[in-house]
Amino acid sequence: MGENSVRLKQVPKAEFVLLGVLAVLAVVLRWAGRHEITPDMRNFLAWYDQLKSAGGVPGLRHEIGNYNAPFLYLLVLLTYLPGPALIKIKMAWCVFDVLLVYFTYRIVALRWAGWRIPALAALVMAFLPTVVVNSSFYGQCDALWAAFLVGGLYQLLRWRQWWGVTLFAVAVAIKPQAIFIFPVLLLLVLAGQVRWRTLLAVPLVYLVLDLPAIVAGRSPIELLTIYNPDRQSKYITALTANAPNVYAFLPVTTRLDTLRTLGYVFAAVLVLGVLYTLIASRVPLDARRIVTAATLFALLVPFVLPGMHERYFYLADVLTVVLAFYRPRLWFLPLLVQAASLLSYLPFLFWQEPHGPLVGLRVLATLMLAALLITGYALLSDLKTDRPTTIENADASPREESLASLPARPA
Repeated sequence: MGENSVRLKQVPKAEFVLLGVLAVLAVVLRWAGRHEITPDMRNFLAWYDQLKSAGGVPGLRHEIGNYNAPFLYLLVLLTYLPGPALIKIKMAWCVFDVLLVYFTYRIVALRWAGWRIPALAALVMAFLPTVVVNSSFYGQCDALWAAFLVGGLYQLLRWRQWWGVTLFAVAVAIKPQAIFIFPVLLLLVLAGQVRWRTLLAVPLVYLVLDLPAIVAGRSPIELLTIYNPDRQSKYITALTANAPNVYAFLPVTTRLDTLRTLGYVFAAVLVLGVLYTLIASRVPLDARRIVTAATLFALLVPFVLPGMHERYFYLADVLTVVLAFYRPRLWFLPLLVQAASLLSYLPFLFWQEPHGPLVGLRVLATLMLAALLITGYALLSDLKTDRPTTIENADASPREESLASLPARPA
């Protein structure tokens, strides 16, 4: 602590002033979208009104919305706070932007010694267009579950297995899209770097988080199956809800059930294929490879699954930034993903509003495919070497070297 204090005292005050100004601008950016109301935000406002009319906490016994109970707990809490519902809800989402930025700093600090590069990563995340738009203009809550996933990944890299799995479980209890990077958890289990018994935290945490609503009177069967694919599929009947994925190249309106089933199976085959390749190669799963694998799955799963919304690439938006700091040669990867992801938001954000021509979904899907292939190549190309780590010597730092090769089990 003493050494860190001395280093901070040596930092010019102007640097802290600039960081403070940037932090204020990150808030201003989000405040600018405070009055925008999208169809999703109308749903949240309706759920908020229903919970408030039912008396707040007692309203948890009702079947409100199509999100799991933890999301409703947050809305219930907001009903007891003063102020307009719209502002309160958007401010709540922005709080989780802060948590996401914090975990970005922490996870990049594992790769680089010192505080400046992690701070740069945190600033990039704070100003990442889709992160800003999602919580403010769009009014969605994807930072809510993505922050817990990034935090869980950070804990796994620190060998805090139970904490890591628990945060993953919290994320999936909030939104099922968190399952996109669960394959990296399975990878670590199969490689012997995470104990099988830690997976018990997933159903346990999920159940504990639903218990308050069940105690309030909500049907446990109805609540625990709220994310059943059969129940959720009625909200998305097309193969893609403007997500820039493989189904952008399949503009069909017949045999959708068959194609949807094939999509699920194909996604499982690809995920298992990647897992098998990594396990069979017996390469050391160092911190950089783990982050790369997590990013690959965050791109791969929504790219091949049917019924995806455009914002389901949110986690890929986030993790490609983290990956760029772990693999500096992939600095352009977040640009590809941001272009595809952000531009796919526009039809929804300006739905029923006059606008000029938008970039075609096939073009955006091609950009996302390029990002997917580049990430996959970066991960699989490591298999060509028997070295314990493939981190370039020119980029190495003392902090990185300590994480270069993780042991099979902590002593």
